[in-house]
Amino acid sequence: MTSEGLNLHDQSRWRRYAEHDLCALLHYKQHPPSEPFTEGQRWGDYRRMNQLFADRIWEAYQPGDLVIVHDYYLMLLPELLRQRDPDMSIAFFLHTPFPSSELIRCLGRRQDLLNGMLGSDLIVFQSFHYAQHFANSCARVLGLEASSKAVQTAARRVQIEVIPLGIDMSSIHSLAWTSTVTEKCSSLRRQHHGKKIIVAYDPKDRLGGVDKKLLAFDKFLETYPEYQNKVVLLQVINQTTIEEDDSEESKYGIMVSDLVSEINRKYGSLDHMPIQLRSQSLTVDEYFALLRSGDVALFTSVRDGMSTTSLEYVVCQQNVHGPIIISEFSGTASNLEEAVHINPWDTVGVANQIYEALTMSEEERQTMHAALYRRITEKDVGHWVTTVLRRLRRAVGQRGKQPVVQGLPIISEK
Repeated sequence: MTSEGLNLHDQSRWRRYAEHDLCALLHYKQHPPSEPFTEGQRWGDYRRMNQLFADRIWEAYQPGDLVIVHDYYLMLLPELLRQRDPDMSIAFFLHTPFPSSELIRCLGRRQDLLNGMLGSDLIVFQSFHYAQHFANSCARVLGLEASSKAVQTAARRVQIEVIPLGIDMSSIHSLAWTSTVTEKCSSLRRQHHGKKIIVAYDPKDRLGGVDKKLLAFDKFLETYPEYQNKVVLLQVINQTTIEEDDSEESKYGIMVSDLVSEINRKYGSLDHMPIQLRSQSLTVDEYFALLRSGDVALFTSVRDGMSTTSLEYVVCQQNVHGPIIISEFSGTASNLEEAVHINPWDTVGVANQIYEALTMSEEERQTMHAALYRRITEKDVGHWVTTVLRRLRRAVGQRGKQPVVQGLPIISEK
């Protein structure tokens, strides 16, 4: 520990359990069982990291302070803090999805993790379905009375809220309209002059749904041949925090590359490749130039929590009003109600929605963009912070006033 804060060495060790065991499962993936010693070592390091954070917070804590804990790296922290001070005001926000109870039951440390989160006064999720799954897990794993609104523990009623995280609008505006970004955006436009540009920015693992996007784009070009040689998909694949097996990642990467090659062979020419795939990191200027240059954005994730890219695309389209197509399995979809929602497994349906987005009238595009921009502006990161703090204070104020709830309903998982 230093005067500036907590300094953890050997980060890969401390993050190992969170990234190998937790992050994968929260995104509906499971690794094969590992040797018990290595799993125990990962878990021990994870507990130790949470304990170190608890120690540091306790040193700085003053009665009346509000504590907000973020994400799956620190799931044990709320209960560790609660043990220090039963009256501490604690909120926990999960940025990722929370899976169905059937998956949570497969996690060996399930009770410790759920009880760790339940040390909070308030638990906040990105989407209603994640709150629903958490409540069902508490009921089925811990035997507690629970609903999507609250979980009744032996000590307290823990409130549950759905408060989607917003973005910093002023920061995005300042980054997206620099002269350098404008120059790069103009360069992309010149490079693809006379063609519609579909932009996409996804994680490199299977959860990004890039393979499904490519299959839908292939079907689009087959179904609407008039768009052959008149549209280009700029697909960028970035790094992910989900730990992948090297062989699995390699196979997926090969499959994606093969799909790109096959589609480009079918519909490309010497002077036109319908898909341009880039699997390296973008600079900030390149990233915002990509978002500003799009006529349509296409997000086909099969599972994610918060996609800030989809929100940032809307901000970057304030002058040209490019439509956005987003997977219904994205945690951000519920915060973008006016966007075009798709099921990434429905290849024909996605292909048709690409066509609808490209042929959308200017009036329709303006109407969609105005509604989305208003929603994102009203619920930016400042709104998120204010709302979480207000709900936390309300949850703390209700301590002792709530009777023990009997028979809170368990709602079915989807």
